[in-house]
Amino acid sequence: MFAYIWRFIIRNRHISPSPSTPSTLTTAQPQGIKCDVVLSFRGEETRVGFTSHLHAALKRKQILTFEDDQHVRGDEIPESLLRTIEEAKLSVIVFSENYASSKRCLEELAKIFERGKNNGHIVIPVFYKVDPSHVRNQTGSFGDAFARLIRNKALTLEVVQSFRNALTDAANLSGWSLGNSELESEFIEKIVGDVLKKLHAMPSSHTTTGLFGIDVRVSEVESLLDMESPDVLIVGIWGMGGIGKTTIAEAVCSKVRSQFEGIFVENFRQQSDLRRSFLSWVLGQETLNTMGFLSFRDSFVRDRLRRIKVFIVLDNVDDLMRFEEWKDLLDGRNNSFGPGSKVLITSRDKQVLSNVVDETYEVEGLNDEEALQLFSSKALKNCIPTIDQMHLMEQIVWHVQGNPLALKVLGSSLYGKSIEEWHSALNKLAQHPHIERALRISYDGLDSEQKSIFLDIAHFFTGWEQRRATRILDCFYGRSVKFDISTLIDKCLITTNNDEGYEWLEMHDLLQEMAFNIVRAESGERSRLCHPPDVAQVLEENKGTQKIKGICLDTSKLSRQIHLKFDAFAMMDGLRFLSINHSDYSQKDKMQLPPTGLEYLPNELRYLRWKYLPSKSLPPSFRAEHLVELHLWGSNLVKLWTGVKDVGNLRIIDLSYSKYLTELPDLSMAKNLQSLKLEHCESLTEVPSSLQYLDKLEKLDLFACYNLRSLPMLDSKVLRKLSIFRCLDLTTCPTISQNMKSLRLWGTSIKEVPQSICGKLKVLHLCGCSKMTKFPEISGDIEELRLSGTAIKGVPSSIQFLTRLRVLEMSRCSELESLPEITVPMESLKYLFLSKTGIKEIPSISFKHMTSLHNLHLGGTPLKELPSSIQFLTRLYQLDMSGCSKLESFPEITVPMESLQYLYLSEAGIKEIPSISFKHMPSLKILKLDGTPLKELSSSIQFLTRLERLDMSGCSKLESFQEITVPMKSLVELNLSKTGIKEIPSSLIKHMISLKYLNLDGTPIKKLPLSIKDMVCLEELTLHGTPIKTLPELPPKLRDLRARDCSSLETVTSIINIDRLQLRWDFTNCFKLDQKPLIEAMHLKIQSGEEIPLGRIQMVLPGSEIPEWFGTDKGVGSSVTIQLPSNCHQLKGIALCLVFPLPLPFHDLYCDFHVKYKNGEHDEDVLASGKVISDNLGTCDSDHMILQYYKVVNQLRECSGNEVTFKFYLEQDNKGRMVGHESRRPVELKSYGVYLHFDENLPADTDLP
Repeated sequence: MFAYIWRFIIRNRHISPSPSTPSTLTTAQPQGIKCDVVLSFRGEETRVGFTSHLHAALKRKQILTFEDDQHVRGDEIPESLLRTIEEAKLSVIVFSENYASSKRCLEELAKIFERGKNNGHIVIPVFYKVDPSHVRNQTGSFGDAFARLIRNKALTLEVVQSFRNALTDAANLSGWSLGNSELESEFIEKIVGDVLKKLHAMPSSHTTTGLFGIDVRVSEVESLLDMESPDVLIVGIWGMGGIGKTTIAEAVCSKVRSQFEGIFVENFRQQSDLRRSFLSWVLGQETLNTMGFLSFRDSFVRDRLRRIKVFIVLDNVDDLMRFEEWKDLLDGRNNSFGPGSKVLITSRDKQVLSNVVDETYEVEGLNDEEALQLFSSKALKNCIPTIDQMHLMEQIVWHVQGNPLALKVLGSSLYGKSIEEWHSALNKLAQHPHIERALRISYDGLDSEQKSIFLDIAHFFTGWEQRRATRILDCFYGRSVKFDISTLIDKCLITTNNDEGYEWLEMHDLLQEMAFNIVRAESGERSRLCHPPDVAQVLEENKGTQKIKGICLDTSKLSRQIHLKFDAFAMMDGLRFLSINHSDYSQKDKMQLPPTGLEYLPNELRYLRWKYLPSKSLPPSFRAEHLVELHLWGSNLVKLWTGVKDVGNLRIIDLSYSKYLTELPDLSMAKNLQSLKLEHCESLTEVPSSLQYLDKLEKLDLFACYNLRSLPMLDSKVLRKLSIFRCLDLTTCPTISQNMKSLRLWGTSIKEVPQSICGKLKVLHLCGCSKMTKFPEISGDIEELRLSGTAIKGVPSSIQFLTRLRVLEMSRCSELESLPEITVPMESLKYLFLSKTGIKEIPSISFKHMTSLHNLHLGGTPLKELPSSIQFLTRLYQLDMSGCSKLESFPEITVPMESLQYLYLSEAGIKEIPSISFKHMPSLKILKLDGTPLKELSSSIQFLTRLERLDMSGCSKLESFQEITVPMKSLVELNLSKTGIKEIPSSLIKHMISLKYLNLDGTPIKKLPLSIKDMVCLEELTLHGTPIKTLPELPPKLRDLRARDCSSLETVTSIINIDRLQLRWDFTNCFKLDQKPLIEAMHLKIQSGEEIPLGRIQMVLPGSEIPEWFGTDKGVGSSVTIQLPSNCHQLKGIALCLVFPLPLPFHDLYCDFHVKYKNGEHDEDVLASGKVISDNLGTCDSDHMILQYYKVVNQLRECSGNEVTFKFYLEQDNKGRMVGHESRRPVELKSYGVYLHFDENLPADTDLP
């Protein structure tokens, strides 16, 4: 050990001796790098076009990029930019014609090269429409710009020479120059590729600074992930708490993120609804809200996920039951994620990882040298230790066994302490050699209130925004706690994470567990309750005491329903924090109150949150004088309280979705109220006039208060946001402050907005205000203006002077027939929504002045022609002209529209698309031409090399598909359903090499080419209603064959060759089909022991004769119950053959999979739930069989079950599953068969694998 210490001393011999007191040391903690790349450019020339595209491309590759000159004006370089240049690894300099006319650009360039000389900073020059030699020698038009700068700025010779040197140095570097005929999109791809290459070659120091010993561990995990492999690989990181699992995972993620299209990192333990969080990331929150309930099995989810290469980190996965739904997704990894995707899972439980991961990485403690480095960096701030300290360091490091968290926390607690205090800490460690003991030493060094604050944060405030938590804690302790929180941060007991400008409180789970143990060990009654069984016992049995300071409960985690008495909180006079939450709506009734509600709530409460509170009002005795935040979302409240209460501390009230609330109390004493949320309080008819006296009220949300008739004067000078939705009785605009920033008045009956309140508005929403006929008089500050569904007839020409306008929405304004000519640049306008208006023409000149437009929606308008000036929208990302039935032609596009990725022309009247147009849309990803009268598709379609999805369904006049002569490598989905196409050209199969989804539904195709077996990526083939007779050998990865109503289909070539037989093979109403080979093939597939990635096989066939390899039964109701044999530990799967009485109504058929336990602790649990089939048995008059195989080994791993039950029910839509299954209806079985699939290779004992 001393050898390590002396090496440390030699390396740091220039550092001052160890201080005796902390005040003599001012060493700062190293800061993390904020970005990878600095993008430097002349904003006036390239910001809107080339540079914005380059920045977006870098961002898509997960390269953190600082784009200068976005908002800052003037010649002086801000200090923040200088710091960024110092921290970044690489700079990209975009030289344009007038670059050298900017003093600031040249000073920035000089600083970048100064940084490069000192620290090896890499510079990549980009010459955009300028000759590199002109930059090198300051000649040509570039030199003219430089000369103008020298004349105008009167620069000294020294400064001029420094600029010349920097320009010459930059031009001499290897860089990129845009050729005359080169597409900008391809040019940008080359630059991004070069940046990636150079970043990959650099050491990832920004992720490992201060993380001793991590580099080798990161490399070892990277090796297991096999980053160059196209396979989807899952690696588990396993080890004890505090050993560094999360740190390693985050470091790996940070190092490789630029190689992936999407990054998802989430703490499994802390995120209660991880499925929703993940789906929100995959689909976007808006899409998720629209779709309602979705599972990982939904094809919509998988289709989106399969298209992208992702890096996923699931951290702290220790709950096997919660992990079950993820296992289905991960088991089918190669069918769930894009090629080359990688997944990291961290866990303390090796069993959780055992059947999911490809490799497991065991994290060992730091070696002696690494441990010494980490401990000394915290305890000594890297100063030289004394001889006594060296002896003690050796022993302390030995006791904590290389655990990084313990070393960090213990070292921080001993910083600046005396030798005697070091000895005391060592003695405690020696007596109790456990990691938690090391952490406890730091806790023991706090004063009593700091200990209490630490316990509060651990139990209640982890994951909170720091300012909000601090505000409530200030009221807990009657003073500011900022110093105490700073102390906890200094001692590494809590950390903060900056995200989008907010600081969030975080705590390592091992420290949180220590806090829980401290409270559990408290003599007498506990001070804080979070464990659901403990909370249930205290509340249900009235065991609360004055010592309890806080209660936090998620009722969804209760194992049973509990019943509270009216005085459940009567003995808890010291209660300050009460949070009753329901993460699962269907479990909201787990906590029952008496009919009269609660009669007492503690007056010391500072924070009260009770989701779905069943009471009609708060107890009359509750004074609420100390209350800071009140959250009663979804309550049954009719009124909050009676009379006036002294609620001067109250900052936030949220009563959203309290649909029975009819009145609010007088809030005149709530002088500090900042936010009042009343969203969806549907019975509320008025709000109290006292609101007008609340001069600190910043936000008032009355969204969907349908019965609200009037509002008081709201002249608070700080009121910034007001939201009102569908208050149809509101006929006049409320009297509000002229300082209002955001005004949302959806669906009201107001006729106009007074000009007096529009002066400072940035956001104005008047959607659905059907009586509004006059365009509002808006100031130049407006950024978002939404007027959809109004009766406005015209747009004033002055709109072009709203230079900050970013969003203009006027969809469904049926009276609007024209737009004014735009003759001045509207550089901020990005989103223009004009769908379903009466607009017949758009002035050609207008598009020339909307060059920043990203999204243009003109669907459902009577436009007859789209001006060719549309091509000047070089930043256009999405163009929607769906339903423009009078639009018969598409303009010729002769200049590159390189940003256009989505073109929607569904149901338009377009008969032809010029060949040249496709050639200038190189980035197009989705093209929808469905329902158009197109007779042929230009062969230039093949030049859309990035096209992913082509939809021509319903193009009934289209009888042939063009020959394809070049590979369309990106195309994954082709929909030709209900077209007149009679055959599939062989060139399509040859060149659409990545195609996964092919839909030929309703076409007159009679046969498929034999070469279809060569479509090695094809996963889904739809042939509904085609006259096809024979299916040839099919592609090896086909997982879903849909051949409903193929009345001529007789034979299907053997499916044994298919690798991934799973999900669904649908032969509904295929009465001529020879079924025997298909049924035998399914049996062989099951018996083969091959892995079934999604755990399910399904086949739908006409008939009711259950195959011999199934046992049979009849008249069984709506469920199938199976008694498991004694060797159920070797049960791998269950196959069912189901016959239902037909026709079924047009509903989805679902199945719940239940297990009954041997130990009797629970009657039964639902282990899985999913859709069996959708909407295709309603047209069947004769019997059909559904052959279904379920892989159950994973579901039964943790269950001592002796009986499983499959329950079947119909469901009209998914929404019923979100609100208590109200739309479910059991469906009767006619007969069924059961086949149990055993695997003798599974361990022959009572423990499932």
